[in-house]
Amino acid sequence: MRRFPLSVWLAALALAAFTSLPYLAGAWSAPAGWDYSGAAAVPVGAQVDFNSHLAKMWQGSRGQWDYQLLFTHEAHPGLPLVQGFYVALGALAKLTPFSLPAVYHLARFVLTAGVVLALWVFVCHFFEKTGERWLALGFGTIAGGWSWLLLALDPAMTAQLSPIEFWLTDAFNLLGAFVMPHFAAAIILQIVIVLAFERWVRTSVSIHLHREREAGVSLLLLTLALAAQAIVQPYAALLFGPLLVILAGYHIFSTRRLTLRRATGLIVPLAVYAALVGYQVAALNSHPVWSSFTAQNQTLSPVVTYYLLGYLPFTLPMAFGLRVFLLDKPDDRWWLPIIWVALVAVLLYAPFPTQRRYLLGVQTPLAVLAAYGWSRGILPRLAMRLRPLVTFLYLGVASVAIIGMIVINAISLSEPYTHTDVFYNPAELRAFAWLNELAQYDELVLTTADESGRGSGGRLVAAVGQRVYLGHWIETADFIEKVMNVRRFYDPVTLDEWRKTFLKDIGAAYVWYDEYASAAGGWSPANANYLTPVFVSDAVTIYRVSGL
Repeated sequence: MRRFPLSVWLAALALAAFTSLPYLAGAWSAPAGWDYSGAAAVPVGAQVDFNSHLAKMWQGSRGQWDYQLLFTHEAHPGLPLVQGFYVALGALAKLTPFSLPAVYHLARFVLTAGVVLALWVFVCHFFEKTGERWLALGFGTIAGGWSWLLLALDPAMTAQLSPIEFWLTDAFNLLGAFVMPHFAAAIILQIVIVLAFERWVRTSVSIHLHREREAGVSLLLLTLALAAQAIVQPYAALLFGPLLVILAGYHIFSTRRLTLRRATGLIVPLAVYAALVGYQVAALNSHPVWSSFTAQNQTLSPVVTYYLLGYLPFTLPMAFGLRVFLLDKPDDRWWLPIIWVALVAVLLYAPFPTQRRYLLGVQTPLAVLAAYGWSRGILPRLAMRLRPLVTFLYLGVASVAIIGMIVINAISLSEPYTHTDVFYNPAELRAFAWLNELAQYDELVLTTADESGRGSGGRLVAAVGQRVYLGHWIETADFIEKVMNVRRFYDPVTLDEWRKTFLKDIGAAYVWYDEYASAAGGWSPANANYLTPVFVSDAVTIYRVSGL
């Protein structure tokens, strides 16, 4: 096992702790009788994703390994392995005395530290000098983007879509790890995959028995890492499959490190990877509910301006280092980050509905390329005494957005009465307790949600693991139609006969009525003879559906 300097361990723990400060602030700031949900305050989409991940963990904690969508009412088959990371995390949580949100953040803390350690191993593969390694680690963690300059350069553009540093958590390693533990896990697995591949290539040229064993171990590690990656981040198959094939071809025909016969060893790991990803693709299109999920799971790229400015802190030093790179002709290991970045650039606007997904982890190869350009293309132009100061200032400016996002979250989560969307009030908590005690988790509750992600549906699923009618813009089948149905349900002009037929058709057992439901329309269920109040508080009423 590679040894890490104490300073790297401390850096890993410090960054993991820093990303945890907002969540600790939320837990400490919850007023008496309130509870903090565990979600980030910004971006808003992080709350929706958090609710989704808690839904998977609830199922794992109940021993349900075939994942189903809790945010929709239709019956549909469960899918083993799909979303397996959070299902397994929920099963692990069952073995601990901690709540699901606590286990979620413990995993996030550990994996964030793991990202830093994995990045250190990755940068050591390219740099011998300690200073360059730390520089690359800085580019791979705290550095972010500069698309926030659009706020001043083109306010009209940002009025339509915010700078990517404020919402596109896939784009930067630390920002992704701050919000979701499976992002951190995916970044670690990416590094394991490419370094296991590199080690396999370099040990495959030896005729010595111990090197043969090393090659076999590397190939096994590559197979296991690809299998894990297929479950944690299956979308990456279109990136890492071609990346490994291209690199293998390069080593066959250029460096001669691989023979065609030896390269056939790559068939097994790639076949395992393809089989696991292919199974999930087929499964997610095997039923109308899952097909709806797939159709609504669109993650298209913004206009290229956002990317050009978002990754400008990396491409600037890369540009300065290009001439040096061409003159130095460094060894062939540098083709790995170059091809990785090039493939991502192609996939970002390829005709697939998952374009933005390929950004996850691209900061890793960008970091070593940027560090090369900075240390060998920019620093030699500066006086020796200025180099540390200029480097510190550049990384400081590059980290403004990432650090700012974490600080904004810490401030926001310290104000529970202002950011009530990520806190549960006392009435909600009592209602959750009632459902936990007296309702079955698979009994359907009519809930609300809107296009912004606000509403009761996501909150019920996250807090109780309850099956709801509406709650997630991707995981609720036919989401827009159901938003309209709920608005019609609470519309005062709607006939009771329609409401009763609607409740019967969807199989609703309860109606959750709160401020979100009140805002959906002016009709109140208080006088409906087919709805019986079974829990009543000043902010939440739960009605049992009866007499239909």
